[in-house]
Order: sequence, then C-alpha cells, then structure tokens
Amino acid sequence: MKPLLIAHRGDTIHFPENTLEAFESVLNLGAGGIECDMQCFNHQLFLVHDYLFDRSQKYPHLPELLQKFAFRGRLEIEIKSMDLDFLPPLKKLLQQYKNVDFELTTSYFPLIPFLRRAFPNLPLGVIFPPNQFEDWMTGEFITLKIVKTMELLQGNVAHVLWRYVSQDLVEKLHQRQLKIHTHIARGDIKNQKAQYIEMERMEIDQATFDDIDLLQFI
Repeated sequence: MKPLLIAHRGDTIHFPENTLEAFESVLNLGAGGIECDMQCFNHQLFLVHDYLFDRSQKYPHLPELLQKFAFRGRLEIEIKSMDLDFLPPLKKLLQQYKNVDFELTTSYFPLIPFLRRAFPNLPLGVIFPPNQFEDWMTGEFITLKIVKTMELLQGNVAHVLWRYVSQDLVEKLHQRQLKIHTHIARGDIKNQKAQYIEMERMEIDQATFDDIDLLQFI
C-alpha cells in the first residue's frame, strides 16, 4: 500500500508556508493533499502556525483555501485554537462542501470531544507530540498509550512521529479500523526515500512531508 503523501504547509521551499501559492505549487507537483494550520481571530478562520502571530499582518483565510483546492486531494486542517470560538464559523463553512476529503487534526486533546460532537462524520486526527512520551516508556507501552488514547478520544487517525512508529502499532490500529499518519522530515533525500519505502512495507496509511523533491521519487 502506498502511503498518501500530504504536503506539510505546502511548498515551503519556494513560498512562505501556509500560503495559497505554496499549496498551489505542491498540488501541481503531484502531492496527494495539503496540510494547513488554522487559527481563529474575531470569528475569522485564517492560516497561520505560530500562536504568537502578528495580528497586523494579512494571512490567507480558510474559505479562500477551500474555494481553490477543495476538490484537489486531501485537505488536512490542523486546528491550533485553544478556544471554541472557531466552531460555529468552521461548521458553517464545511457544511458548504460536500464529498470533500477533509481531515480535522489537533494536538490539543481537550478540543477533540468538541470536534467529535460538531463533526460526527468527519475523520479526526489526534496528533501525539513528543511530550506525550517519557524516557522510561518502552515501545510496547508507547503503542498501548497511543491505542488507548485513540479509543478514548474516538479519533480516526493517529499522528505519530516516525521514531515512535512500530509494526505492532500499525497492526493494532488497523485491527481497530484506525489509520496511522507519520511525518517525513526534510533531510538527505536518500534517507527520505528509504523511510518512504519502509512506510510502504509497514502499510502506513499517510504521511506529511516537507521536501518537494520527494515527489519525484514516488
């Protein structure tokens, strides 16, 4: 099974991250989808990663992204907001787009029950940041923690850094009809290719990536 490759914040080599130009470029190069970061300010949904963003700057808005790219592959929307003010405008917006390949993701676990109630039919991705795992934890325990967390949060896709991925984790998630997502970091292209081949062997479902040169290999 070939993992779905999702461009992390777009083509960040040639364009600023989370911009329409970055997303357009990487989709034209053959990415299977795009990942963006969404925050809310004054009930407006816009695309920016950093929490301490400059409110005087102009950022692309999520409606602009959907107008251009809603039907061009997976749209993975990482929700960075820590308040619930984004829910009404996001729900109203997504209701306008039927049969779009959305996935809503967040690393802020308290949001997930609210997302599940607001979007009962959309896939929810649970991002496991490194601080979820401590040095004393064995690989077996890390797998158990990820699986149990997914069950309790009613998530659909476990987003796990590559160093925590194991064949046992993949199999346990798949047994529960859950998917696994990892990340291919920018670096030596040979190492990226080797990771992709290993992901394919392990039957990992999807991954974000930073380096657009990887698309030439797939």
